Amino acid sequence: MSNPPEPSVVSEIEQVVRELRNDMIESRNLIIKTDNLIKNLGGDIRQITKRQENFEKRFVFNSVMSYVLFSVIIFTALYLAFQAQVAREHNAVETAEERITQLDQRVVELEGELGRRKVAEEEAYTLYRLMEEGKKDEVLSRYPTARGKLVNRAEKELLEDAVDDLNRELAWTAFEFGRDRFKRRDFEKARDALLKSVRHVAKDHYSSHLFYYLGMSLYELKDYVGAVENLRKALEYKQDRATKNEAVIHLAMALDKLNRGGEARAAYEYYVKRFAVDKRALDANKRILHYMREGIAAEGAVVGKRSGGDDD
Repeated sequence: MSNPPEPSVVSEIEQVVRELRNDMIESRNLIIKTDNLIKNLGGDIRQITKRQENFEKRFVFNSVMSYVLFSVIIFTALYLAFQAQVAREHNAVETAEERITQLDQRVVELEGELGRRKVAEEEAYTLYRLMEEGKKDEVLSRYPTARGKLVNRAEKELLEDAVDDLNRELAWTAFEFGRDRFKRRDFEKARDALLKSVRHVAKDHYSSHLFYYLGMSLYELKDYVGAVENLRKALEYKQDRATKNEAVIHLAMALDKLNRGGEARAAYEYYVKRFAVDKRALDANKRILHYMREGIAAEGAVVGKRSGGDDD
C-alpha cells in the first residue's frame, strides 16, 4: 500500500490544477472572444464586400450612363451637323432649281422673240416683194398686221416710210382720177376715188381741192350731210375766187336742203357779201329774205380761219 502524498505536494497539485483550470477558462474565454472577433470580422468583411459590390455596380452604371450620354451627345452633334448640311444642300438645290426655272423662262422668251423676229422678217419680206410686184392695195391691207409684228426699229421705220410713200402715191392717183371723173360728171366714181384718196392720206398739199371735189360730188349725189362736212373742210383752206364761189353757194344750198336754216342763212349772207355780182346772188337774197320772214337768225361760221380761208 502506497503512502499518501505529502500535504505540500497536494497543495502544489491543487495550485497547478487551479492554474490549469484558470488557463482553461482564459483559453475558453479567449476562444469565445476570438470567435466573436472572427464573427465580427466576417460581418465587416461581408459589409466591405457588399459596399465593394455596390461601388462596382455604381461604377459600372455610371460608366454605362457616361457612355450613353457621350454617345447621345455625339449622335446629337452629328445629327445637327448632318441636318445643317442637308439644309445647305436643300437650299443649294432650291437655288439651282430656281435658276434653272429662270433660264428655262429666258430660253422660252428668247425662242418666242426669235419666232417673232422670224415672223416679222417674213412679213417684211412679203411686203417688199408685193411692192416690187406692184400689188399696192395688198401691201396696204397687210401692213397694219405686219407692223404690229415688227421688232426691229430700223426695219419698222423703213417700212413705215415705204408705206407712207405708197399711201401718198395712191392718194394722189385716186385724187387725180376722182377730179377727172368729177369733171366728166361721173359723180359716183368721183366720190369713190376721192374717198379712197382721203383714206390713204388724210391731209396733203392738195387737200383743199380734194375736199372741194368730194363735197361737190356728194352734193350732186344728194348726200347733203357729207357735202356740208367736206365743203366746210375745203373752205378752211385758202381757195381761188371761183372755187370759193362754188363751195360757198353749194354749202348754203346743202344746208338749205337739210333745213338747217340758221346755218344756211349765214352761208347765203356770206355768199352775197363776197359775190354780190354773181348770177346766183339774187336767189341767195331771196332765201335770206325767206329766213328773215321766218325769224331765223344767222348762226355759225361759214369759213374757218386756220389757213386764211376768209380772205378773197
